Amino acid sequence: MPKPTDTDSPAIQGDIRLDSSVKSTMYYIGGVPVHFPFVPYPSQLGMMNHMIRALTKAQNTMIESPTGSGKSLALLCATLAWRQSFVVRQRKMQENVRQIITRFCMHNTTLLRSRYGSNGTDADPDKKPDAMETDAWEKPDILSNNYSFVTLQARAQTLQSETVDFILDTSKKQTLVGLSKDDLATLGEYQDAGKSATQRPRIFFGTRTHKQVAQLVNELRSKTPYRLRTAVLGSRAQTCTHPKAKRAESVDDTCRQLRDDNNCGAYTGFRRVLGSKKLAEGGELEIWDLEDIVSVARPLVACSYYASRELAATAKLVFCPYNYILDPAVRKAVGIELEGNIVILDEAHNIENAARDAGSFEVSDLQLASLAHECSGMFDHGILRNEHLVLKSLADTLAAWLQRDGAAFEYCDYETQTSVWPKPECSVDTLLTDLALTPDYISQVKSAQAKIEDYIASLRTQSNEHGPEDPELLPRDKHVSAGALRVVEGLLRVLKHVAHGSKFATDFRIAVVRHPNPELRTSQKRKRQSVFESKPAFINTLSFWTMNPGVVFSEIAEQTRSIVLTSGTLSPLDSYASELQVDFASTLEANHVIAPSRFCALAVECGPSGVRLEAKYRTSDQLEFQDDVGEAIRAIAARSPDGMLVFMPSYALLNKLIARWEATGRLAEIRSHKTVFVEPQGGTKDQFDKLLLSYRKHLSEPNETGAVMFGVFRGKVSEGIDFSDHFCRTVVNIGIPFPAFKDVKVMLKREYNNEHTMLLNGSKWYDIQAFRAVNQALGRCLRHKDDWGAIIMLEARFVQNANIARLSKWIRGHMRVFGRFEDAKQYLDAFYDERISEDAKDMPQVLDAEENVTIVLDE
Repeated sequence: MPKPTDTDSPAIQGDIRLDSSVKSTMYYIGGVPVHFPFVPYPSQLGMMNHMIRALTKAQNTMIESPTGSGKSLALLCATLAWRQSFVVRQRKMQENVRQIITRFCMHNTTLLRSRYGSNGTDADPDKKPDAMETDAWEKPDILSNNYSFVTLQARAQTLQSETVDFILDTSKKQTLVGLSKDDLATLGEYQDAGKSATQRPRIFFGTRTHKQVAQLVNELRSKTPYRLRTAVLGSRAQTCTHPKAKRAESVDDTCRQLRDDNNCGAYTGFRRVLGSKKLAEGGELEIWDLEDIVSVARPLVACSYYASRELAATAKLVFCPYNYILDPAVRKAVGIELEGNIVILDEAHNIENAARDAGSFEVSDLQLASLAHECSGMFDHGILRNEHLVLKSLADTLAAWLQRDGAAFEYCDYETQTSVWPKPECSVDTLLTDLALTPDYISQVKSAQAKIEDYIASLRTQSNEHGPEDPELLPRDKHVSAGALRVVEGLLRVLKHVAHGSKFATDFRIAVVRHPNPELRTSQKRKRQSVFESKPAFINTLSFWTMNPGVVFSEIAEQTRSIVLTSGTLSPLDSYASELQVDFASTLEANHVIAPSRFCALAVECGPSGVRLEAKYRTSDQLEFQDDVGEAIRAIAARSPDGMLVFMPSYALLNKLIARWEATGRLAEIRSHKTVFVEPQGGTKDQFDKLLLSYRKHLSEPNETGAVMFGVFRGKVSEGIDFSDHFCRTVVNIGIPFPAFKDVKVMLKREYNNEHTMLLNGSKWYDIQAFRAVNQALGRCLRHKDDWGAIIMLEARFVQNANIARLSKWIRGHMRVFGRFEDAKQYLDAFYDERISEDAKDMPQVLDAEENVTIVLDE
């Protein structure tokens, strides 16, 4: 084994520092020195090795690693270690190239003058080097009436890429004095590397929620020794401190209005945050979260939202919710540049749906009416009258079409009506022509939008020059709102894609959706309001739905060096490459860090009375099924210690079973063993947080028998919440959560996939959505290596090997199948008894890094 490396030794040359106060061990993984805070699990070593290889080869990859396996820490350390090593290699190569160019200049002065001398035909007099070389550039040799040798060499070094091309081209025609074959090989390597030879890759680390972003920041700051310029992008709701905006219904719109009206002193002073010593290199908040930057900005009366965006522009590592990366409009707004950089998307199991949403666009007739009204106001004030008239015409045309009488809707449910194009009798091209959305007209709209945006930018520049003491400089009647411009921008983006000749033209469905106004909850109120007040009874929405997530994701892949998709539950992996239109050169399904003896996974075909447990639409109404499921839950609740989660495919089935058990007394029997909590359908975040707090508080109190939480797949309980240790010892799954079969978008997506042979067919796509939701819910328990728990599938279809194969690797390899509930219950009781007994005598062991070791993983 190679000699251990001490972390206290001087850091290798790079632009990431190592904090010697943070205990760590160095491992050589894939040829890269990785500093890790403790002895890594085998799965973490595998993840880091896989990650480093993908980044080195500039490839895209997928990594599935169960929650609790230390995935986030491994990804952070591996990525930063690779970047540090990559920058060192870059600098070494650049230094070698610089020395080779110096030797070329010394021994080939005639060629040097022919290329860069004043009489050289290839010389470009307009191209100048950096400021430090300017004096040498502009001082010719008086005696020779030409540039001096020092000046020419400086020019050759400054125009390094051009010089390398010249040397390599010339070497094919003649022998160059002073340069060896190795020198030319080094120059060839530099030339092949292109931009990557000089660009320092930035890292954009996206995850699903702001809370998960905060967890990543804490991992980096508290557990790793890596120190570098980082930033966090978040919403105004998380960062705005203006009292008026915080109280407003829409923080975003109020913030923009205050900014444009020049009535926000925090915005005008946001740059004060940039000079904070706390956020500087080596400062106590060098690695910061949104709460940190708010705490810095508040005493300075400065805006933390705009400060964070400014800091993100130069950060080497940027954390953000992944919709900031996926959505082209958001990406543009916050200034995310992906060219040559690395994108890591954690919790990426929903990435296909998120990418489709990011590529789609919807606008209501109310929004269009507001746009037309604002443009009319600008016209009346004589401001860019032609441009605002173009936008008003667009809004009026679309709004009138949406509100037309006699519209036919081919999809109708209880309250919502939907009409979709293309139709057999009307193509998308025909529809666009009927709406006068010709290429020439769309070009006019684009030109008008650009002129209006330039005009608003000039107003803002004038505002900044005059300072905050002139509140009348940017009055609201001088420009349209940011919301109005977002409508135009969104329309232009999707119209570009659906236009004839676009490579994505067939990937969209245009829909008109008519639904009740949510402000008028009852039909009686709708009738009354529609007659006597201005609020419309129904809202009409123009929707551009992309069926192809590759519309936005392929653009990201074309720009980035590498994309890494990772989650605890990516399985099944089949559809990602075809759906996202991205080549994933490698995949990794990591094992769980928990010993197999600490968890059990069971699939049960029949209930206690022998009823086949198959929660399909046809069987779920049968009372025998409902009663047998209830008895199974009661029996499990009687033996399961502590917390227990039960997931069902829908709120409809959940409510149906709860009602039946209430009527038969089965729910009272379950309550005799555990306090019952039920995830509500809808409700606010605060309401759910209170429910979750009550559940946790109940389980934290002594002498309690435990608690059971009933929830649904894809609900709040099933995703993103940590139920470690006593908060969840048992997860019970009932049914398979297939998407709503008659949902319009689901039907359109299935039809689309069936029409495109390069994709999984519609049925396979439909199945995969269900099993991803199952895997996500099953990952709520078993959150660290000393945790333990049971996973029970009360669903006959999970005794089939084909369905077991669709579960995550760490589950499918340990699934036990039982035909009778009694046999499964006997095995489960033995598991509970063993684990409870072991817990009574075992104390968790904490790993620490007492010594430095080196592990080489090169194969």
